[in-house]
Amino acid sequence: MKISLSQLETLCEVAERGSFSKGARALGISQPAVSQQLATLAAALGLALFSREEGRPALTEAGLMVVARARALLADAEALLREAEGYAAARSGRLDFAATRTIGTHLVPKLLAGFLRDRPGVEPRVRIANTHDVARLVLHGEVLFGLIEGSIEDPRLETHSFAHDHLRLIVPPQHPFALRSSLRVAELARERFVSREPGSGTRDHGYDALRAAGLEPPIALELPSGEGIVRAVEAGLGIAVLSELVVERAISMNRVVAVAIDDLLLERDFFVLSRRDRPLAPLAHAFITSLLGEPEAERSKGSRSTALKHRHRRSGR
Repeated sequence: MKISLSQLETLCEVAERGSFSKGARALGISQPAVSQQLATLAAALGLALFSREEGRPALTEAGLMVVARARALLADAEALLREAEGYAAARSGRLDFAATRTIGTHLVPKLLAGFLRDRPGVEPRVRIANTHDVARLVLHGEVLFGLIEGSIEDPRLETHSFAHDHLRLIVPPQHPFALRSSLRVAELARERFVSREPGSGTRDHGYDALRAAGLEPPIALELPSGEGIVRAVEAGLGIAVLSELVVERAISMNRVVAVAIDDLLLERDFFVLSRRDRPLAPLAHAFITSLLGEPEAERSKGSRSTALKHRHRRSGR
């Protein structure tokens, strides 16, 4: 004979409330139904669960043991239901997040393709903005999380590094630097730069690094997209510092030339950020988990230098 969770729940209610009638009221069933369930449970176990003391039911030693085990089983069943609900919620619904233009254009399509492969019920919605605006969207609760290419100094945000990126100095093919394999920062003093807009992670990181090396980059032109900057450099309007993700194809097609800077290391991390005080929905949590755990072998084909990392970084940035 089998036992059921319903029988165990009935046993625990009667044990907690001290009478069959109170247990029946708590469960919303009749007292005869309670008596029947407990009799069936006792028969299935081959144990006497209750004795009568002064006209009231009292748990036997065996009954106390069964109640303890029943409570543990009911707690496990409740946990299973919660996990099942979370699993189902993580496999369907809207996935709203924000990403910078570089990440949104060059990494997000592949990241989503892997995540959606066995989740046909998920509808992704990606908002593209610069790093500072992505952080603002997260802080204002317009999206649950964002993917950025720069650091954010805000204790309300929790960040995890999920990829590594190299920035490249690119020049027009006809530029004298195009014949060089490398140069030094000081040689850029008379050059004019084509740049992303203020608030861009690429601009912040690249130009902060140049300033730290003693160069204030003179900006000749600001454009809102990496491809626009590549075209401007190709046309001879200046030089630029951009993510390798953005320029690799243009370099391979000889539209622009990449030149190394001997005395400056232009590297950065990409981050996923969310609010510390706002729990992630199951679907968002599942995507971030897949993002942080994707093997390096599954790196984006668009860049040999951008690989998903297995480490997590928590900071107040």
